[in-house]
Amino acid sequence: MSTRFRFILPLLLFSATLMISASIQKQPLTVMQDDAFFYFTIAGNLVERGILSFDGMTATNGFHPLWMGILAGLRYLIDDLSLYLLVSLFLSLILNSIAGILFLHFAYDRFSSPVTAVILLLLLRYLRDFSLMCMETSVLLPLLFAELVLLEKLDTKSEKADHAGLGVVIALAGLARLDSALMGVFVIFAAAEKGGRKMLLPLALPSVAAGISYLTMNQLLFGTWFSVSGSLKASGFGLNENFAAQLFSTELQRPWGLYLLMLGPALFCAFGRRISVSARVSGIFMVLFTIVQLFFSRWRLWYWYAYPAVLFLAFGVAPVVDRLYRLFSIPCRIEKTLSSAVLLITSIAAVYWGLSYARVPENDFRYRNMLIAEELSCTLPSDAVIAMGDRAGSFACFFNGHVIQAERLAGDHALASAVKEQYLEKHLIERGAEYLLSWTGPHGVEEYGSWEIFIPDRAQCAAFNNLLVVYEEHEVARWPEEDMSVFMWKLNEN
Repeated sequence: MSTRFRFILPLLLFSATLMISASIQKQPLTVMQDDAFFYFTIAGNLVERGILSFDGMTATNGFHPLWMGILAGLRYLIDDLSLYLLVSLFLSLILNSIAGILFLHFAYDRFSSPVTAVILLLLLRYLRDFSLMCMETSVLLPLLFAELVLLEKLDTKSEKADHAGLGVVIALAGLARLDSALMGVFVIFAAAEKGGRKMLLPLALPSVAAGISYLTMNQLLFGTWFSVSGSLKASGFGLNENFAAQLFSTELQRPWGLYLLMLGPALFCAFGRRISVSARVSGIFMVLFTIVQLFFSRWRLWYWYAYPAVLFLAFGVAPVVDRLYRLFSIPCRIEKTLSSAVLLITSIAAVYWGLSYARVPENDFRYRNMLIAEELSCTLPSDAVIAMGDRAGSFACFFNGHVIQAERLAGDHALASAVKEQYLEKHLIERGAEYLLSWTGPHGVEEYGSWEIFIPDRAQCAAFNNLLVVYEEHEVARWPEEDMSVFMWKLNEN
């Protein structure tokens, strides 16, 4: 077995076992992030109704365009929803595996074998989770990895076509996730520094063209320049207490605990000396991304927002650890033994993760949403309109009627204004919403008279929280569980 193949083997083992495990599931897959079902629902409405819409009634631009385009094309080809979800997961897995292969291609001739093996183990943990999320980061990560690999290859002898190729990758990454354009700016200037100012045009032109096209399409189709979800999350300057609580948690084994551990090395790579250009760019991006989320948003951050840490792990942590490792003179024989041992552990972990992580626990909220949606699809008319805040994605994907995402993350400009101006309930009723479905409510309480529901939930967002008061007499359904109940109230009778 060749040395290179030994490093790729864990990625192949994880991919193969996860595909097998996911394929033998009897019920539709619901392991993806709830926000992934926003994409699936909008893609379905585009194919079936010819409108980019979450609720099937009003147009929305609450998505990142490249991933939406890919999933919409896939939905056009696959009519069966269960098969569509399975293939989408496979696609997410393949794209994340490509990111892993790009790292190995980059690391093989640069870092020692034990360091590469350890970083691969840590990276595979991230790729495992990001594969299952099925979010826009699935297409973003391989593009960002490609950006930095191509950046490192550039020199004064590189031709204009090499810079133009990197420029196209930067533009695609910006369309994959809009906030990654910040890193694209750093990559453009770093590449221009290598190739000279004359290379700025081929580097920047694709991103400028993509940006103008995106803004123009937003204005023509949706009547706004920017994404409704993005504008909602940009809540002005001030400390984001929700994210601060996540970031400075003492539970370092959690995603944001690991993220915090990498911020120190990121600062070092951003401002230290004798740092590779890819380590510097990924370090600067991680630091600035953290500052923006910590002071210019009011929302808690979901796991996939940690993607700068995945990038910095591969291109920033790896060279720092390798530099420290090389301070010790370790014989080749011991080095080979170390790398083989770590690769064996990584391969075992890959098989275990692949076999176990596609299983859907019956108490998972996405699975429960699917069951509730199927039940209501049988009892409510097909034109029924339900308003729902948090966790609306997986419900809407399986419900035959209309679902308004009341937090406005996948709504239109009118819904956005209603959330901001604090008249959400009035707007929902005017839009024809008959019911409010909620994962928050009087859990375990039978007699409550009235109950206050905040949308967005204050645990998720510290701004634009609209108060909706619901009443015991208007409760039409309840799905109780030990941990959390789901409630439905008649909305237009409040």
